[in-house]
Amino acid sequence: MPADTTVTAEEQLARLRRYGEILSDFGRMTSEVIEVDRLVQLACLQAARGIGIRHTKVLRYRPEAGDLLVVAGVGWGPGVIGHASLGTDLASPPGQALQTRLPNIVEDLPNDPEYRYSGVLRNHNIVSLLNVPVAVDGYVWGVLEVDSQEPRQFGGDDVRFLSAMGHILGLALRGRIGEQAAVGAVADAARALAQERMLRGELQHRSKNDLQLVLSLLVTQRRRISDPEARRIVGDVLDRVAAIGVAHDQLSPDSGTGLIDLADYLQALCGNLSQRRQGVTVEASLESAAMSHTRAVPLGLVVNELVTNALKHAFPQGRQGAIRVEFQAMPPGEGRLCVRDDGIGMGPPRPGSSGTELVRRLVQQVGGRIEQMPQAQGTGFCVTFPLVL
Repeated sequence: MPADTTVTAEEQLARLRRYGEILSDFGRMTSEVIEVDRLVQLACLQAARGIGIRHTKVLRYRPEAGDLLVVAGVGWGPGVIGHASLGTDLASPPGQALQTRLPNIVEDLPNDPEYRYSGVLRNHNIVSLLNVPVAVDGYVWGVLEVDSQEPRQFGGDDVRFLSAMGHILGLALRGRIGEQAAVGAVADAARALAQERMLRGELQHRSKNDLQLVLSLLVTQRRRISDPEARRIVGDVLDRVAAIGVAHDQLSPDSGTGLIDLADYLQALCGNLSQRRQGVTVEASLESAAMSHTRAVPLGLVVNELVTNALKHAFPQGRQGAIRVEFQAMPPGEGRLCVRDDGIGMGPPRPGSSGTELVRRLVQQVGGRIEQMPQAQGTGFCVTFPLVL
């Protein structure tokens, strides 16, 4: 129900008591539930009960796919839970909560230019929403969200209640995930290895937290800017920082090598980018190649830049199509990374444009060269670079 600005002190007190009772019940029940699936579904049920809303969901972040998968929920139609996913970019409401680690309120989603109105929410006529990050051991595991089909102004009490739900869920998940990870840990050597992994993981999480802080500051700054061109520029910077964050998610604390599988990184990046435009798919055909973080990130930013440009310019409103990202190793010791689309064509890179200059500098960082490739329809660019420097 919409927030009522004429709520009496007695009504507000009753709501706070209800929130307190539900949080107490939820905290107690988490100690009794073992399975993760039941735990996240319980969070959805209690959130719906507390805020008095028909639609709630928990989304789990999948670094390997670059998306947020709906893993539990209340009020959704068939084919949503366990199947539907939303983007992790800042134009996705749960993606912004994931990236900034801050609660996120959207009061008029269909008409808010800052956010994308995803098909899942549109099909269920969602108008307003509130979501909070769910953190486990210093990293954001996912997002807890409540969705309203009626315009609603979520207040500070609602934010505090759902944030507390998210904290309790994160603590409960920490115990369950920790128990699962400990099953195979035997003997002193295994425990020492687990400790080493934990320390490496903590360093990785701190780096990601720093990126999330930068993103939250940029998001706050963008909201204060009224000039459309300035907002667009800040938005481009946000997308690039988020692409670097995807690379951090591919660093495995277990390997200890500091290497990234370029295929995994680009696959996750493409999964993120594919959520940005309905009717335009982002496909990937990628060979595996271990690469240092410092070399993988520029290549990921090149893909981010070229795919984003194609989404903006190669497909006018209403036109459908595909963008294909390909990577293969070529003798002798070279890699070839191509981004092609079947749109109306973007033409050659515009001299002096910021995007063109950025791509050129990124390609230089990996010692490569970029070429625009001839093709019957659309536009294609290929970057050739040495796999090892």
